[in-house]
Amino acid sequence: MRLRWLLAKTPERTQSAMTDARTNSFATPPGGTPRWVWMLLILLIATLIAGIAGLLAIAGGADVPHAILTAGAAFGGAVALLLGLAHFLGTGPS
Repeated sequence: MRLRWLLAKTPERTQSAMTDARTNSFATPPGGTPRWVWMLLILLIATLIAGIAGLLAIAGGADVPHAILTAGAAFGGAVALLLGLAHFLGTGPS
């Protein structure tokens, strides 16, 4: 009985999920900047931070493989921090 109810409701759920997925993709929010512009800006800033971190690691006496690992960690951390900041600033009051 429960399976029959689930199968009966699935097309409605699927349709609403598909509509939500289309409207929440890289669309432009009303009155705002397109999301791909923000993503590009975040990636460029994270790349700059990673480059500086790698150069500072080399200047500090690290060998190249460790400097690359340092730059990768800085890139990942910067992307995570900037995406979290963008999400926090992009959401209105609940």
